[in-house]
Amino acid sequence: MAKWIGYFGLLLLALLWGTMVPTVAHLLQRWDPYFLAAFRYICALPVMWAALVLFDRRRPDIAGGGGDWRVWPLGIVGIGCYATLYTIGVYNCHPVTAAILSATSPAVAAIVDRILWKIPVDHRMLPAISLAIVGSALATVRFGQEDMFDFRGGEILMVTAFACWSWYSTAAQRWCRGWSQLRITTATMTTGGVGLAVIFTIAVLSGAAEFPPPAPETVTDVAVLGWMTFVLVALGVYLWNFGVKRTGVVVASLYLNLVPVVSVAIFAIAGTPPSVMQVAGGVLVIAGIVMSEIQMLKARKPDPALDAAHLS
Repeated sequence: MAKWIGYFGLLLLALLWGTMVPTVAHLLQRWDPYFLAAFRYICALPVMWAALVLFDRRRPDIAGGGGDWRVWPLGIVGIGCYATLYTIGVYNCHPVTAAILSATSPAVAAIVDRILWKIPVDHRMLPAISLAIVGSALATVRFGQEDMFDFRGGEILMVTAFACWSWYSTAAQRWCRGWSQLRITTATMTTGGVGLAVIFTIAVLSGAAEFPPPAPETVTDVAVLGWMTFVLVALGVYLWNFGVKRTGVVVASLYLNLVPVVSVAIFAIAGTPPSVMQVAGGVLVIAGIVMSEIQMLKARKPDPALDAAHLS
């Protein structure tokens, strides 16, 4: 039952994070990426701390327990570096290409787990990962247009950001074992917020970021900022850690292949109907996720090597 709850949380997260690229791309028209990276996490902290005080008062202090000093590298690398690299990547990348790159998350997660944590790649997941990546690409690539592969340098930053996020996802569950997901999320977002504030300060001093940042021009700007901060970040990071705890980072990353499909749907609502290839890509993405679940359900016997690797 716990895994099915995790699956539902990841499905909800994929639907929410499907709005990430359109949201960030919209806000980048007015604000620089350093400000947006810092703003969305720092402003979400009061909400996370209020939730922690209300619902998690019996847990150990952030400075003690299983996490201790390691919440700092978790926050700085997993939150600070990820948010900065991702936002700058979207800024220097075609929005459609940015959506396509989210399909690399399962592969990046599998590689990071294998190299850094010595976790074997579950062979049952390989066909599903491949199918989901192909489907995600079909759902977002714009065939027949000159800028279909309009690489601008931000693509490398985004893949690096996914690597930081994959490392954080596994390390947080290992290093903060015994903590609730709410406490893990709040602790790492707090240390990550410190790192983001330092990065933004350096960007301002070097002239890469504007200070003070411009005020919102419209009510829409305020609403989109609020959506990004309180839904995509505060709720989103919690749902991610919740799902990773129950399914593992590779399976959780597989659900992110739904993100480009949601982005295409948003474009359709905005007046750009999906093509036949986009619809076909969406079907493949969903088929990949269903295939992975069927393969896992068919595996009657647990794999001792995989279990030992995840628990070590």
